Amino acid sequence: MANINFKATSSGRKLKRTPAKHRVSAARPNVSQSAGIRPAFPLMPFKSLPVAFEDVTTEDSVVIPKGRIVSAITSNSTLVTAYDSGDYYGVAKGIMGLMVPCNGFVERIVVSPVEGETNITMAPNKPIGVAEHDVYQDIRGVNLNYDMRNKNWGVLCQQLIALPAVDTYAFDLFMGEAGLFVPAVATGTDGDAENITGTYSATIDLSNATAVDVALAFATYSAAFTGAKFGSITSITADGTAVADGAGTGYTADAAGDIAFDLDGSATAAVIVTFVYDLENVGSVAPTTAGETVSDLSYGSVEKEYSFYTYNSEASEGDAGEELVSDYYGNWMPGTAAGMVVGKLMGVDYRFGKDLLDTVQSKYDDDAAYRVAGTGTFGIPQHLYDFAYMALDAALTKAGTTWAAKWAGEDRAKKVKEAVDAGVFGQAWIHLNI
Repeated sequence: MANINFKATSSGRKLKRTPAKHRVSAARPNVSQSAGIRPAFPLMPFKSLPVAFEDVTTEDSVVIPKGRIVSAITSNSTLVTAYDSGDYYGVAKGIMGLMVPCNGFVERIVVSPVEGETNITMAPNKPIGVAEHDVYQDIRGVNLNYDMRNKNWGVLCQQLIALPAVDTYAFDLFMGEAGLFVPAVATGTDGDAENITGTYSATIDLSNATAVDVALAFATYSAAFTGAKFGSITSITADGTAVADGAGTGYTADAAGDIAFDLDGSATAAVIVTFVYDLENVGSVAPTTAGETVSDLSYGSVEKEYSFYTYNSEASEGDAGEELVSDYYGNWMPGTAAGMVVGKLMGVDYRFGKDLLDTVQSKYDDDAAYRVAGTGTFGIPQHLYDFAYMALDAALTKAGTTWAAKWAGEDRAKKVKEAVDAGVFGQAWIHLNI
């Protein structure tokens, strides 16, 4: 093989230097670092983030569910120096920041699992992208023989994505009760268009009183059913005998929402109060502050495992082209605040099944062991079905009831399908663009 001599010269041709106008100084590199869809900006999860849920496959803890709007703690963030002496919890210097859920630019306090269960205050932050994958807890140094396979995480900044969606207004209508998914806010202007019928039954001891206070009858509806609303009572019966009517006769109500009425007869009476109330929940939206407690509501249950879009159709939300921002937990909600918009809603879809799942050549079988693919969820995508099931299950727990008590004899999968058909749940198609 012939030797290649790079030092040889040519008598006929000579080498020419690069013209000065094409030269680039080594001290002035290209400013472009990567494409903007998935920026080359490596992050690690903030070590003090509380565990959201455990991955059943890997048995590792997830701290930020995929689809969550996120921000970052960087070198100049006060949070680092306040809790970690500025060394980024020991992450490599190639890591550009610590990933945290966006909080809608409202200070948020989390309970740290690595700081002795102490409260950590995360300053107001703004969005930089979306977690494309589940982000696992930083467990470096915990195990001798095992560490997380991901050494850093990126964010997604431009993409068409699909997430579960919840209409809080349709949710209340379907459940027949306000304040189960998010806190009820009685600021509606819907008149009598969305009346919900309810009953309260109790056995009342009459041995020491003739005027009976049944304020607890409406404890569940306190947010949407004030004393002024008791004109909506249609009847009160005791042992089958009417003692009050819907015209306000036979009972009294005070501003606190307590009602009282006279009963005569036996030592005890089986009292049934039948009433109608208006949801008036146009103000029931995704949480935006710490004061809106959702830990014991359906939102608080699904928030740990899913990222989703919350809207209120009664407030004319959920329309195509709507701008979206982060709520207090990094989930999606309508909004236009400067510097907070993360994308636009293309639309919400709740018409299923699709992809021929509605033409599977087998009837739906009530016995889950004999259902074929696509029939167990009635053609609803599994991810959306699981989300809807968890949300309904948590709402029933909040209401103090069960599937069997609320919908006796009905298949749970059918109730989920009915909720989706009613627009309670759907898929939000979102054009992410940060």
